[in-house]
Formats: sequence, structure tokens, C-alpha cells
Amino acid sequence: MNQRTRTTLFIPLAACSLALGPVTAAWAATPHAAPTAQCFVEPKAGDATKVIVTGEGFDKAKGKATVDQTDGDGGALVTVGTDGKLTAADLPAGKYTVSQQNGASATCLAGQAAQDAVNQNFINNERKRGTREGFADGKELAQAGACDAKAEPKVKNLQGLTADNEAKKQAQEAYKNAYTAAFDAAINRYCTD
Repeated sequence: MNQRTRTTLFIPLAACSLALGPVTAAWAATPHAAPTAQCFVEPKAGDATKVIVTGEGFDKAKGKATVDQTDGDGGALVTVGTDGKLTAADLPAGKYTVSQQNGASATCLAGQAAQDAVNQNFINNERKRGTREGFADGKELAQAGACDAKAEPKVKNLQGLTADNEAKKQAQEAYKNAYTAAFDAAINRYCTD
């Protein structure tokens, strides 16, 4: 291949890759990092001496998880669900960790730190849902020839962890923004000649 042919092929490819960078980032799924285990300590309603420990991001295939009280003798061995979640109820009030043999472990959060983590998880999950649904809807409409379609985010009753009202507002906004960006990226990708 001669120098002029290489340059002729390279320049359009380089320009195309630069132009697609922001579009690709908008519709690409969030990087697939290993799930991070988290656990939370919540006071049991009506009994200040007891708490409920909940967790997520654990691996059912690794077996049961051990819930250990770090400032006392409380603890439990609990089953991890297929969704990676676990619950240990009626434990003595205190600080806890959760671990699996050859698996994930986490120091459980309580109070405001737990609420902040729950809020952020909720916002992130809604953003991911918006990206996934927006891209799928945009692709479907583009492939059906509706290249002038506009994004119409379908904000549903938000589901997931119990977040505070401010986090719910932020999650709705994150969903709408992610949906619209992914929808527009799909339209642009599938409606080009």
C-alpha cells in the first residue's frame, strides 16, 4: 500500500473515531466493575436494643455469609439470595461486618452514612436504567424508520432501595438525562446512511 492510499484511508477513520467518541460514551453501558458488597445497620422499629442488618452485592455461589458484631457478641450466619442480598434480623444493637469465605466482605454503614450510600445507589441504578431503556427505545424506533423521534423518558414509580425525597428527585433527573442521551445516541447511530 502506498503512502497516499494509507493517508487517504487513515484520515477519515481518525475523524470518524473522534466524532463517535462522545456519542459512544453517551450510549455505552456503565463499565462492568465487579459488584461491590455493601451492608447497612438499621434500628428495629419499636425496639432500640435490636437492629436489622441488610446487605447486597454478595455471591450466592460462595455460600452463606457471616454477620459479625464488631463491638459485642452478636452475629449470625445468613443465606445469600440469588440476587446477592441478605438480611439478619433481631441482632443486638451495635456495629457489624458481613463476609463470605473466599468472597466479598463489607463494614456495615449506619445512620447518615447508610442513608447517603442508599441514596447514591438509588441514583446510580436509575441512571443505568435510563441508559438501558433509552438506548433500546431509540434503537427500536430508528430501525423502524422513525429517525425524527424525540426522547420521551418514562419516569415510573421509582423502585429500589428506600431513598430520601431529595435522592428520589435526583434519581428521576438522572434517569431522564441518561434516557435522553442514550435515546439520541441510538437514533444517531441507527439513522445514519
